[in-house]
Formats: sequence, structure tokens, C-alpha cells
Amino acid sequence: MVADSAIYQFDAGLVSVTLGVLMIAAAALGARVAHQRGRAGKETAQTNLSAIETGLFGLLGLLLAFTFSGAASRFDNRAALLIDAANAMHGAILRTDLYPAAERDTLRKDLRQYLELQISFYNQESDPHSLGMLIQQSDAIQQQLWAKVSNWSRDPANSLASVQMLNALDKVFALTASRQIASQAHMPAAIVWLLFVMAIATAYTSGYTHGASGKFSWAGYIGFSLLTAMVIYVTLDLDSPGRGIIRRDVQEQSFIALRPLLTAQSVANP
Repeated sequence: MVADSAIYQFDAGLVSVTLGVLMIAAAALGARVAHQRGRAGKETAQTNLSAIETGLFGLLGLLLAFTFSGAASRFDNRAALLIDAANAMHGAILRTDLYPAAERDTLRKDLRQYLELQISFYNQESDPHSLGMLIQQSDAIQQQLWAKVSNWSRDPANSLASVQMLNALDKVFALTASRQIASQAHMPAAIVWLLFVMAIATAYTSGYTHGASGKFSWAGYIGFSLLTAMVIYVTLDLDSPGRGIIRRDVQEQSFIALRPLLTAQSVANP
């Protein structure tokens, strides 16, 4: 079963829009509360409110930068793993030429199935159930490949080829496991919720401050809320493989490019 944080089960766009609306509502509520209390507040109190508002904006900015940086780093890591895994797969395919025709064709058949599973893995990253099934199938083919090559390594005629193939398969399987783990690695849910609370609290405090001074601006708070929601949307989308508009299609092409390589080798070595 593929584990996933509950927050990532929701559409990032819906979550961000909801947050933007809540921030506007919080700012309006803060202004309303300040207005009901009247403007009889002392200038010192007003200065303290402004200082609190500035501090909250600073904390929110730091938290946004921290979460965005982490999500971008994980996105880059997943993209790099795609290329590394495809390169390792390429090396394993080339090593099939070290075997006689019968063993070579058997390996290529299994590797072709394994390759299709890796391509499907990318396409099904947004579906935990399908992803779990693909991982099980991938593990089964890994065991099948390893058992075949291990048995062939006992034959002196295939021992050298099998040693090289075992090393290549070990690298392929290790990178596949890393890729599976990376697809499930997200920003901790507690940080996401903290980000939401900070955004709403900042909007409320700012609305209260400007409401008390009679300088509340709907346009300003709508713009601030929308921009914050957009940044959070991109952050969540970066951290949700296969769910949103940000994809790694260019890197995935390195796997798709291996399809004709297998077919061409099969034709060239009947």
C-alpha cells in the first residue's frame, strides 16, 4: 500500500482557492472586529499592532520560502532519479548482447515488461491503488530476472556475462526503489497545516490593524490572498507527483526512448 499524507489526496488548486477565500474572510473579520471596538485605541497600541503585523508577515514569508525550497528540491530529485534509472536500464539492455540468442531473447522479454511497468509508474503516480499494484508487479519481475541471471551465472560459459548483468540489474533495482520512495516523500503534513494557519492568522492580524486605522483595502487583501494562494498552489503541486500541471515529461522521455532500442536489438539479433 502506498502511503500518502491526507492533505495530498486533495486537489492542490481546490486547497489553494479555499485558503485564499479563508484569508480574505479572515482579513475582513479582523477589520470588522477592529471597527466594532472603535478607533479609540491609543497610538501606542496601534504601533504594537503594526509591529505584530510586520513580524507575522516576516514569519509567513520565511515559511513560504522554506516550504517552496523543499518542494522544489524534491521535484528536482525525482527528475534526476528518472534519468539515472533510465540510464541504468539502458546499461542492462546493452548487456543482454553478452548472452547467447536464447538467453538474450528471454532477458529482453522480461526487461521489456519491466520497462513498461516503469513507464506506467510515472503515469499512475497520482493513483495510490494503481501505484501499489505496479510496485508489486515490478517486484515480481525483479525476482524473476535475478533468479534467471543467478542460475545462468553457474554456467562457466555465461559466468562473465552474468556477473556484469547482475551488477547492472542491482543498479537498476536500487534506483527503482529510490524512485518509488521519492514519489511518496512529501513535506510533512504538520508543516502544511502550519503554513495554512500562519497565512490565515497573518491576514486576520493585518485586517485588524488596518481596520483599526481605517485604511482597510479590499483590493489589497484580495491581491495579497491570491498571490499567497498561488505560491502555496505551486508548492503543493511540486510536491504532488502526477497530480497537477507541473510534470516531468521531458525526463520521462528517457524511459520511452528505450522502447525502440529493445525492438531494434531484437530485430538485429534474431
